[in-house]
Amino acid sequence: KLQLELGAEIGRAVVNFDGPIVFVVIGRYHGGAYVVFSKALNPNLRALAVHGSFASVIGGAPAAAVVFPREVNRRVKLDQRVIDAQNQLKTAPSVERPLLREQLEEVRQEVMLEKRGEVAAEFDSIHSVERAVRVGSLDGALAAGELRPVIISELEAKLAGEAVQSS
Repeated sequence: KLQLELGAEIGRAVVNFDGPIVFVVIGRYHGGAYVVFSKALNPNLRALAVHGSFASVIGGAPAAAVVFPREVNRRVKLDQRVIDAQNQLKTAPSVERPLLREQLEEVRQEVMLEKRGEVAAEFDSIHSVERAVRVGSLDGALAAGELRPVIISELEAKLAGEAVQSS
């Protein structure tokens, strides 16, 4: 219920924090988090990700449902199972058509879910953390086993740099 309010508080905290921030994506990094954990808001922020995690403004599943519904529908129409069910309905005697319409709708729904999954997987494969590193949204991607030493190193470097600057 409080996502917007708490998200705004996190944004304010990122903007106003004076020390080093090391942000690490360990799963999915989408939407508001993609915006809030940005070096544009705080130059002291270092954004990293574990290999295999995802980073984009929107995730693959919502993208397939909201951004690419025409592509999903196109794939559904071209699917042989849907075409076969439509042809069977067209050539069936009128007494069989109500049941075949119901079966066609079930096939369409099944194929729709499958095609959404395909589009979502394609989207997620493109919007990887490696791509986010290439476009500058993340500073680096690393193996999970490297996480602790890298975070320690990042914080030590930032703190040492600040100590030198303040003296």
